[in-house]
Amino acid sequence: MIRLLAHYAARAVGQAYRCLVAYGQMWLYLPAEPPHPTPPHLLERLRPDIPLTPAERALDEQLRDLDFRSR
Repeated sequence: MIRLLAHYAARAVGQAYRCLVAYGQMWLYLPAEPPHPTPPHLLERLRPDIPLTPAERALDEQLRDLDFRSR
């Protein structure tokens, strides 16, 4: 009788463990505020009245290409 109860207790604990694992896998993190619509690297311009240098222009094109590919 005790062996039968131990068997059922072990099965119940195992099932509870599997349920908790499944619950943990389904849990999602939702941030409190939505992400900023403009990527931060596009907001870092200090002087918009000065044109970009060739190196800055090349970097800007590379970063915009990465943004386009990640969508």
